[in-house]
Amino acid sequence: MPEALEITLTQETSEDGLRRTVRLHKTGTTGDGDQTFFFDLVGDTSSPAPQVLDGFVFGIIFIAMQLGCPVKVHGRLSRSAIFNLAEFQSAWACWRPEKYRRVDILPDEIVDLPAIEHPPRAISAFSGGVDGSFTAIRHACKHMGNASYPLTDVMLVHGFDVRLGKPEAFKLLLKRIRPLVDELGLGMKLIRTNLKEASGQEWEDSFGAQLAACLHNYSHDYNYALMGSGEPYSNILYPWGSTPATDHLMSSDQMRLVLDGAAYSRTEKLAEIVKLPTTQRTLKVCWEGVDRERNCGQCEKCLRTKLNFLAVGISNPACFDDGLDLDRIAHIPLRNKAQLAELKSILQYAKAHYRSGDWVDKLKQRIDAHGRQPDLMARLARKLGFRSVRKNP
Repeated sequence: MPEALEITLTQETSEDGLRRTVRLHKTGTTGDGDQTFFFDLVGDTSSPAPQVLDGFVFGIIFIAMQLGCPVKVHGRLSRSAIFNLAEFQSAWACWRPEKYRRVDILPDEIVDLPAIEHPPRAISAFSGGVDGSFTAIRHACKHMGNASYPLTDVMLVHGFDVRLGKPEAFKLLLKRIRPLVDELGLGMKLIRTNLKEASGQEWEDSFGAQLAACLHNYSHDYNYALMGSGEPYSNILYPWGSTPATDHLMSSDQMRLVLDGAAYSRTEKLAEIVKLPTTQRTLKVCWEGVDRERNCGQCEKCLRTKLNFLAVGISNPACFDDGLDLDRIAHIPLRNKAQLAELKSILQYAKAHYRSGDWVDKLKQRIDAHGRQPDLMARLARKLGFRSVRKNP
C-alpha cells in the first residue's frame, strides 16, 4: 500500500493502574521516526481493552492532516466515528487549507456497536476552571431539570495544564479542587498522558481533539462526555480547537461528545458558580504561573478572571492571593482573538449590569488601544520606508 501513518494500540497493567500505548509509524519504516503516546488510567486495574480505537484516532488526527498521509488503523473503528472523522477533517481543511488536508481513515474493520446496557451516565472534563466548574455544578445539581445530563464523574488530565514532570504540583492541584468535586458528590477519574508534550500538534487547533481522546478512554462506562465551552454562541471564533461546529464530530457509537454551556459567557458562568461558596476557594484558572497548583494572579488569564469577578461584584475572591492592581489592566497581553473577545465580553456584561468604576474605564481603554495597534504598526512601517501590500478581495 502507499505510504500511510499506521496506528496500533496495546494495553498493559502499570504500577498505578492501566497503561494504553499508541504507536504511530509510517508504512515501511523500521522504527526511525516512530511516535509513542501513552494514556495511564490511574487507579484503574479493571477496564477492558478498548473495543474500538475511535478516541485514539481523534487524538492524533492533526498529525495525519498535517502530513497528508492516510491513517491505517490496526484495529476497529465505529461507523459513526468514520463519518465524523471525515466531516471533522473537512472543517479544518476549510479553515486552514495551508496547513491541513483531509486524509483517508483505513481501519481493519468498521463496526456498529450497540448501546451500553447500563443506565445512562455522563463524565465531564474538569481542571478546576470556570468552564469545567460550571458544567459540573449545573449537571450534578440538576439545574437543567430534565435536560441535565446524568453526571456521575469528572476527569482530570495530568499532562495538559500541569506537565508530566511535575507530579507534586499535580497532587497539590488535586488537593485544591477536591472539595468542590466531593461537595457535588462526584467521582474523579485521573488520566496521565504525554499526548500534548510529545505529539507536536498545535495546541490552539488540537486541544479539543486531545481532550476528546482522553475522554474516549472511558467510553466503555459512559454514554456522554461533557466538555465545557469556551466562547459563547454569540461570539464563536473560527478556527479554534473547541467549537459547536466540530466538537460533536468527535463522538462515536459508544460515547457522545457534548460541548456544554455555550449559551453563557465566561462572566455569566462565573456569576452562577460563585453561588456555591466553595468555588471561590477551589477555582483554578492559571496555566502560566510557576506553581501550577495555584493562581499566580499576574498572567493574562488570572488578570482576566479578576475582571470577571469584578464584573459580578466580587473584588477579592479567595482563589487569588490579592485583588486586581488596576494599573495592570493596560498591560494585559492579547495574543489571539479569543483573549480580545473575552475582554469585550466582560465590558459588555459590566455595562449591562450597571457596573462602574476605574476598572471599567481602564478595561475600555485597553480594548480601544488594541484596536488602534494595527494603525500604529502601519504608520511605523511607512515611516521606516516599508510599503503595504494590498491583497485581492
